[in-house]
Amino acid sequence: MATLEVPCRYCSQTKSVRKHGTGANKAQRYRCLDCRKSFQLDYTYNAYHPGVKEQIVDMAMNNAGLRDTARVLKVGFNTVLRTFKKLQPRQVTSVPFDNAEIELICEVDEQWSFVQNKKNQRWLWYAWEPRFKRIIAHTFGRRSEETLQALLMLLEPFTINFFCTDDFRVYSSNLPAEKHITGKLFTQRIERQNLTLRTRLKRLNRKTIGFSKSEEMHDKVIGTFIEREFYRC
Repeated sequence: MATLEVPCRYCSQTKSVRKHGTGANKAQRYRCLDCRKSFQLDYTYNAYHPGVKEQIVDMAMNNAGLRDTARVLKVGFNTVLRTFKKLQPRQVTSVPFDNAEIELICEVDEQWSFVQNKKNQRWLWYAWEPRFKRIIAHTFGRRSEETLQALLMLLEPFTINFFCTDDFRVYSSNLPAEKHITGKLFTQRIERQNLTLRTRLKRLNRKTIGFSKSEEMHDKVIGTFIEREFYRC
């Protein structure tokens, strides 16, 4: 008699998978004795299929809005929303900058966006290392001295030789004069990175109806993009 070995969709084990009754749609369910999780081989709802949640995040990282994603993947709008709410992006990287002897050059800039309406501005502040071509640290807030101070606290573990910024007065009053270089000539590369962010993330587009409705979603989606592009090894 032929037997069918069913791999667990969570841990890939085959020896410890057993039948576990049927679901509401009469589909056969299975349970893995190793990881203690239940699953089906076939699902009626697309969001239950393996890899769909990863596709939801991938589409957001490539200029797709929530409703665009729901239509293309044929999943519910609330499924997309819940997937984003579960994101936990890191705020700062330690790779490959964990060596205190590495001296960095940071171009610092702030990028405008808003949440719900244009009166509620939400600025992305970040430091860009042009030689390594990656974001060192980032934070969100108002276009104010307090937000810059929050960014500088994230940069404290690193050895920074120079800060390159535009002539916004907040920089000159908070950065050491001997390390501060001012002028658009020295911020060309971070300005180019601003364009990449606006191109890849719909909620940062200049003219769009795909803007953020909550600060939580705004920060998580942008933070996840930065982590995936610059923070991972």
